Amino acid sequence: MQIRLPIKYIWGKQWKLLAFSLVLSSFPLIADAQTLSQTSLKQVKIPKLDRPGRRESGGTRRPGEICISGKVPVLALLLPKTNVGLTTAAYPRFFWYAPNNKAQQVRFSLYKMDRQLRRRTLIYRRNFQPIPQGGISSFSLPKDGRVAPLAIKGNYLWSVSIICNLQDTSPNSVITSYGWVQRVQLNRNLANKLPKLSQSDRLSIYSREGLWFDFLATLADLRACNIRNQKLSTRWQKTLTQVGLKSISQKKLLGLRCPQRKSSSSNSQTETVKNLTDRLRFLRDIQNQN
Repeated sequence: MQIRLPIKYIWGKQWKLLAFSLVLSSFPLIADAQTLSQTSLKQVKIPKLDRPGRRESGGTRRPGEICISGKVPVLALLLPKTNVGLTTAAYPRFFWYAPNNKAQQVRFSLYKMDRQLRRRTLIYRRNFQPIPQGGISSFSLPKDGRVAPLAIKGNYLWSVSIICNLQDTSPNSVITSYGWVQRVQLNRNLANKLPKLSQSDRLSIYSREGLWFDFLATLADLRACNIRNQKLSTRWQKTLTQVGLKSISQKKLLGLRCPQRKSSSSNSQTETVKNLTDRLRFLRDIQNQN
């Protein structure tokens, strides 16, 4: 004998399914974080490519000119010890730690270097209002035409400066850290596969391929969307500890917001929700007729 469920029961089940699908499609990064336990937790591969740099800078200043303080009074770029990080992004995202400070300005600069790594050409500069409380800040190169996309295998130097006194541009008033970023190209098969993957699966690939900037940006986004996920916090701390930045590994990430991810799966998600909506309307019409 076939059991027929009441229309109201079917409606309730269908509605719950639709609501669940809408939640997943609206917050894909939250769903991705649930699968992090299946993602490889191996250390990020650091390519054998180094550059002269200074990713950490505290320095001693003359009395009255020190504008940084705290238990970790250093300006540190989030980079491996090699001073260089790789990325596939044409407009990468940069991270740095600034301590408690009374600075008047924070300055980000990006330079294109020649093949001999001697001559540099300023291609972008941005000034920020300092945040008095210590923490980790980030900045993505704008895609508004003011700066060309990074050239593949090009040599780029980036720096962050804490300016204590705008009237004094000498080393006594300016604290600067600098490092390198290089854009690389993935093989075609992996490049085609990447957009179809979840953020957590991408994280594993970025780690394996040594794509430092991509890895850090993705992990930061996952943390912003899952602020209570301890696994993500632990992964972040272990990553910074791996590259000798343990002292700032637990510092707060400032200004992060959960992004809306755009991927090739968005169309299929939209189609699924549309089909469910049409089905619910059909069931509702039947209920009304009864």
